[in-house]
Amino acid sequence: MRVLYLNPFSQEVSGPDESLRTLLRALVPLGVEPHVVLPAAGPQIPRYEAVGATVHVLPLAKLRRDLSPAEAVAYPVQLSRSVLGVRALARRVGAALIHTNMEVLLDGGLAARSLGLPHVLHYRGNTLDSPKLVFDGLTAIWTALSDHVYCISRATAGVFERRGRGRKVEALYNPVDVAAFAGAPRSDEIRAQLGAGPSHRLVGTVGRVHLRKDVETFARAAALVAAQVPEARFVVVGVAEVPAEHDYQQRVAALVAELGIADRFVFAGARRDVPAVMKALDVFTLTSRHEGFGRVVAEAMAAGRPSVVTREGALPELVEEDQYGLTAAPTNAREFADRILALLNDPARAEAMGARAAAHAAIFDANSVAARVFERYERLIARR
Repeated sequence: MRVLYLNPFSQEVSGPDESLRTLLRALVPLGVEPHVVLPAAGPQIPRYEAVGATVHVLPLAKLRRDLSPAEAVAYPVQLSRSVLGVRALARRVGAALIHTNMEVLLDGGLAARSLGLPHVLHYRGNTLDSPKLVFDGLTAIWTALSDHVYCISRATAGVFERRGRGRKVEALYNPVDVAAFAGAPRSDEIRAQLGAGPSHRLVGTVGRVHLRKDVETFARAAALVAAQVPEARFVVVGVAEVPAEHDYQQRVAALVAELGIADRFVFAGARRDVPAVMKALDVFTLTSRHEGFGRVVAEAMAAGRPSVVTREGALPELVEEDQYGLTAAPTNAREFADRILALLNDPARAEAMGARAAAHAAIFDANSVAARVFERYERLIARR
């Protein structure tokens, strides 16, 4: 079964890429021959090839919330060219189905419709569906161009359901290699690389250094925790890639120095050993202002780590307050600090929460998710 996958970005750190690669790793043994389209060369190419995918580079037309007037005028021409390129590639490789890995691309749906192929859309957006009229129109387009829509949480599925467009929609959590995270060792060497010694308590966050991730709130919460737990250490595992993100990281670094915790706070950069990183933490924290899923939360759960996450979007859905993690209000550093302290000061509670999280993480198992996707592919192809 040859499937053409369209992915809108080609960058070092990308949750959609990580999720797609994890899915493909489990789909290939079931009989899927994946062909992945990226808009540019980059570090993801060898990673896709390592899971058995053939990678193609084509210019793709991405929708963005911040399109300038000139970009909006040019977009239809770019989209037309992209659709023609995707059509030609789908014919050349003999694709039986096209799967678009993010809603910012209309190219795959239009190409699939013109070729009479089934099209699957993976909605990886967040729960912020405003302006309302814009999303009214977009959800109509997305569902019209797709035979099936995967939403990465029940919260994001609500974007479609609130508009009466849930008929083709299915909530499908992002897949995780649960065994890899559960089986990763807790390493003193890794902890040392992240800034923690044997007697330290390590609190960390993982992800791109981006304004939406609100690393500033993590830093402010860290300072409040450090004032009460001298042995606490803090780490940000992730990378800034574009100029705005580099500026943001510099701003956060300046804040860390201003708060007087620079000797306890590490920017560790991007790492490829995330299972070991998760196991090295005592408490995982995600202060994002909004998330449609929060892949790193599922990974922390699979590693048996208790979490403190933002009480917004899909994150409360994942941790189920006080079952697999705790929640705090967006941007509220004091509340985040209180939740982190509650876990650091009660190791038995934190350990029990982590154990429950590890057991519950089976719902993210990549093999189970892939089996559902493969069955859906078979039904869509047979129906065509």
